[in-house]
Formats: sequence, C-alpha cells, structure tokens
Amino acid sequence: MAHPTFKQLEAIYWTGRLGSFQAAAKQLHTSQSAIAKRIAELQTMFDTDLVDLKQRRAKLTESGQRLMKGAEELLAARLEVVNDVLGPANFSGTLCLGASELVAITWLPAFIEQLRLAYPRVTVELIVQQSGLLLERIKAGTLHIALIGGPFWDSSIESVELQDVAFAWMASPRLKIPNRILTAPEVSGYPMLVHTSQGIVSQIFDNWQRMAGFKPQKVITANSLTVTIHMTINGLGISPLPVDYVQKHIDEGTLARVRTSPALPNVKYFAVHQNPTDFPLTLDVIKIALHMCNG
Repeated sequence: MAHPTFKQLEAIYWTGRLGSFQAAAKQLHTSQSAIAKRIAELQTMFDTDLVDLKQRRAKLTESGQRLMKGAEELLAARLEVVNDVLGPANFSGTLCLGASELVAITWLPAFIEQLRLAYPRVTVELIVQQSGLLLERIKAGTLHIALIGGPFWDSSIESVELQDVAFAWMASPRLKIPNRILTAPEVSGYPMLVHTSQGIVSQIFDNWQRMAGFKPQKVITANSLTVTIHMTINGLGISPLPVDYVQKHIDEGTLARVRTSPALPNVKYFAVHQNPTDFPLTLDVIKIALHMCNG
C-alpha cells in the first residue's frame, strides 16, 4: 500500500482546520485544485470519503477527522526533527504575527528586531488590528501568535501574560474638568471618546460603565488609538488612555488625568496562540516577547 506524502497530509490537515479547499490553498501557498487533487489521492489510497462536500464548508468525515489527527502529529514531529537538526538560529519559515495598536506603537519594533537577530532566516508577516479581530484570526488558524489585551477568550486559546498596563480617563485642560475625584454621574456629563467595540479597552470601558452605573450622554468611537488621543487633546471629550504612553502629553500640559470613582482597571496584555505546532518556534518567540516586556 502506498503511504501519504507530507503534501497530502498538509492538505487534509489544513482543509479540516480552516474548513475549505480555498483557505487551505492560501495557507499552503498553492492552488485550490492542487488541494482537491491531494485529498482525492488520499481518498483513493484509503478507499473512503474523507471530506463531505455536500456541506457549505468542507467538513471532514469521521475517517477524515482521524486522518487529520494523525497528520497533525506527523507534521509536528517533522517540524521538531527539522528544528533539532538545524537549530533555532538556522530555522527558515514565516511567522504570522498579530499585534494590537498599543503594542505596535510601543515595544513591537524592538521586539521584531530581536526576532531578526535570534532567527535571521524567519520572515515576519505582521498584521496590526483590534484585539477582537486578531483573536478571530488565531481561531481561524491564519495567525501563529497575537499580542493583545485580555483575557476574553475560551480555554481553547493558550496565553502567556506579558505586561500589566495602567489606563486612566484623560481630557484636555481646555475642558476645565474639576481637579478632584469625580463620580460616575459627573463623568457622564462629558462626551466619551472610546475605541471601536473590537478593542479590549472598549470592553473594559463597558465593564466599568456597568459597575459604576454609568450612563454616558454622548459617545464617539474611533478605530485608532492615535486618532483617539488626538481628538482628546483637541478637547472633543474624555477617553480611557494608557497612562505611560500619554505621559509626554501630560508633562506638556496638553492632557490631564481625570480621577474617577471607581477608577479604570489596568489592562493585561498577552501573547496568545492556539496550536504551537503550526510554527515550531512559537514558544521561543513568546519567551522573547516576555523578556521585552519585563527586561
């Protein structure tokens, strides 16, 4: 009996993981017809249906699921052998990395430089988006690692806590907000500038709002932290911002911290992943991120 090739095993694994020939082809940098051909060869080899094409998604049959599990173990073993022989510094591959905007505008450039020094043959494909969207990419298998705020995911996602970031309400001095601790009803009289609902800060704002019994009269959302800061400096409202990042604006007198009761909680940032075997250096890369945040 003929034995499956690694290309055929990759085809069944990624089709099952991503739910379509098209998505598997994109992941493996090949054509949809090539994926279909490899799976057809497997079905002939094992004389059984592996994919149910009657569904809208390419759903694996019971036999297909068993083969997918075996394929995952074999592909992981292959990566481990290659990594052991070559050594991490000589590993060649592509790391699909996601980062929230706050990470991207703070320590991400230095982190990527450290990756280049440690793994010169690794190519980094970077996506900067809101945390919620990056988490969806992790679940879909199109990202290896995401550096995001949280936690707001289920037990299927593995995570390593990287840092604890202090957030506080900020406003332009031109709004002449009283220099004392404000209650929720007092704060609610000012326009709110908050991040898009796909961002972790927006979710924290919602939790704070429920806890404080807070009902904002006017809310303006933006999909960019940089834009939110700019609008806050220009007096369009108050917003929850990372204290250390906007400290220069506080020192310059263009932003002032608004003290509230209750205060905004800190935001924890994590390196999250779902399947470290997809990229064999996943755990090593996360160790570098952890060192960057705590070194």
